[in-house]
This record gives sequence, structure tokens and C-alpha cells, in this order.
Amino acid sequence: MDREMFELLKEIRNILLKIDERLKKIERLIDGRKEISDPLTLLEMPDNLRATAMAILELKEATAEDVARITGRGRAIESHYLNTLVRMGFLKKKRIGRKVVYYR
Repeated sequence: MDREMFELLKEIRNILLKIDERLKKIERLIDGRKEISDPLTLLEMPDNLRATAMAILELKEATAEDVARITGRGRAIESHYLNTLVRMGFLKKKRIGRKVVYYR
């Protein structure tokens, strides 16, 4: 009986995790953000934006300077690309002091 109960709880947990992921997707849709971690979305992006998006995926949240360190490009161009991704709905940004931080 204990083994059966364990298996049932495990199955319920897996179902709840799937529901949670679906709810997160719905929240992103309502919020108006697109998902940059989707491989097809990344492939549809121009190379310059894809490199920036992949850097943000790695860093979670970052300044243009942080992204520039990863991509090897200048801070100003990364700032432009990050703001383009914000306008496209893939990222959000917030100001912390004098710095602008971009995140998903």
C-alpha cells in the first residue's frame, strides 16, 4: 500500500508540474512577452539579435555591458539590440540606479 501511495503522489506531482508550466506560458501570453528560449524563435531571429538573446538566456538578467562581454561586441550596439528585443516583446527592462537591467 505504501508503494502504491508513493507512485500515486509521484504521478500527482508530475501532473502539477505540467499544469504549472502551462500556467506560466499563459501568463507570458497575457503579459505580452514572447519566449526567447524557444529554439524556433531563436532560429527566426537575425544573427545579431540571436547572439544577444542567447547571452540573456545564459545570464538571466544583465546590463548591456554584461552582454557585450559575452558577445564580444560594444556596449552601445548591445544596448541597441537589447532595446530591440524589448520592443519585440522578448525582454523587459528595469532601471537600478543609473544602470538599465534587461531580463526575461
